[in-house]
Amino acid sequence: MATMMDYVRYYKNVSFDEVAFNDLDSLIFTQIVYADLAEIVPNERGKYILFSDAVRLFLKKFSGMEKKLPRFMKEVYELLKNLRENQRYQNVRMYHYVKIVDHEKQFCAVTLRLPGMVYVAFEGTDTSIIGWKEDFMLTNVFPVPAQRCAISYLNDTIGIFDSSVFVGGHSKGGNLAMISSMLASPKIRMKIKKVYNFDGPGVRKKEFESTVYKRMCRKLKMFVPEDSTVGMLLMHPKNYSVIKSHASGLWQHNPFTWECFGGIFVSSKLTSRSENLEKSNLEFIGSLDEKERGRIIEVLFSIFEKLEITDTSQIKIPKLNQAISLIKEIKAIDSDSRKKLITLFKILIKGL
Repeated sequence: MATMMDYVRYYKNVSFDEVAFNDLDSLIFTQIVYADLAEIVPNERGKYILFSDAVRLFLKKFSGMEKKLPRFMKEVYELLKNLRENQRYQNVRMYHYVKIVDHEKQFCAVTLRLPGMVYVAFEGTDTSIIGWKEDFMLTNVFPVPAQRCAISYLNDTIGIFDSSVFVGGHSKGGNLAMISSMLASPKIRMKIKKVYNFDGPGVRKKEFESTVYKRMCRKLKMFVPEDSTVGMLLMHPKNYSVIKSHASGLWQHNPFTWECFGGIFVSSKLTSRSENLEKSNLEFIGSLDEKERGRIIEVLFSIFEKLEITDTSQIKIPKLNQAISLIKEIKAIDSDSRKKLITLFKILIKGL
């Protein structure tokens, strides 16, 4: 079955006048923002670079380095190679590229101007443990630093004449798309036509029940693969679309495995494992107060560090007993918290 790469190749000479902007175009834009576009795409709103020129400069800058890239980034690099001669996007303007990485946040965004519309893409996380920790922190703090950056970015990047705005992201980027669209200034919110969340975490109960969230949901298009893990974190509306993937487990989080037919995703249904994971996540999070939740998250990821786990693909069942042994040795948490931490590990293992 066809995937995003096939879509790029098949529609490379098809203009937006011939085939209108669709969900696959949106997904592609959320993948492009993963590429390191620093010193290629201007970070000022008033200056821009054509999409075709940005792709050419990126491939030139990183030529010969693709073998050293992480697995996920190799696919992004391959996507850009396929977009090099693409006529569909050649006249898209890219601007306001912002990337901030420090001890408390990882944030990146870029804005793309198409005929009659503007698309704001937020970078998400890959399979790194650091990125996963950011997803877990969303259960405990609101807004997290990256969410505050996203709100400021959206307010700053949308101009007075931008009347049709689309906002999207994959993984944590999908969450940033939702939160920024919820909390942007009123004059920006009224310009937003659609919000895309591609397998990104939801929100906490307090935000889920808020008026601003419910208002944003009228414009939300959320997609998850059939064996979703990250997209099952926290609360979200039930009318999300489930996409068929040719991968298994956590690797379905990779959108390059999602199947499509033209500009439409191939529909599927959520697996029982994913449904159970969603229920387990909500029950576990609901059993903890905010302080305890934060402490357990810190302990969890300190254990990953001790086990030298840097990527979620390394979390396998044989590691579970080692992790439990380490938990039992920790004196900083009480016995009840230890039991809850062990429960969290079991939930994570089910997700793999």
